[in-house]
Amino acid sequence: MKKSIFDLEEPSRKKEIVDACLRIMDSFGIKGLTVARIAQEVGFSESALYRHFKSKNEIVLFILKETGLMAQHQFQEVLDSTRDSRHRLENLLQIHLQFLEEYPGLFRIIYSDEIHIGESYLLEKLGEIVNQLIGFIQQIVDEGKKIGEIKPEVDSSLAAVHFLGIVETVFTYWTIKKRKISLRQAGLSLLRQLFAGIAVDQESKMAH
Repeated sequence: MKKSIFDLEEPSRKKEIVDACLRIMDSFGIKGLTVARIAQEVGFSESALYRHFKSKNEIVLFILKETGLMAQHQFQEVLDSTRDSRHRLENLLQIHLQFLEEYPGLFRIIYSDEIHIGESYLLEKLGEIVNQLIGFIQQIVDEGKKIGEIKPEVDSSLAAVHFLGIVETVFTYWTIKKRKISLRQAGLSLLRQLFAGIAVDQESKMAH
């Protein structure tokens, strides 16, 4: 599988631009992302920036595509780590929150409604990523149901939406707390509470 730009260790102009855009979006939101501000943040002229990307929206689209690719890597890492559904969900949440902690500007794209009032093709790409994340979580929940770890009546799609809701809630809370609390620990506490509600009771499991 092709590496995401977020996985690349060697420096590149495109990665510099992406990192700069995410810093700007973290501070000013998508509306505050301008070509002039990007060029200033990266440290070269607007004309030099246009040699790599034709527009601001092209950069945002590129970031969305690379985020989707990174999500695939993260999910595969989770699948390879354990078969236990609870630990898979915990690992996925921890990896996802660590990624957002490192690149908090991504929250402005994936979990903010700012992009919803922009170009339709950006919204379409965002929808693909969200559906991809929901599909990942549904797969973990469905496998947990098959092996008797999760209640069979649990709606996998709703469980996936709850998972994404945890990410949004805990990131917002982390921001309110001026990022002085542990983002991952707060998320883990909420996820364990969710899992307690969908997990098969141990006594019932032993009875079968």
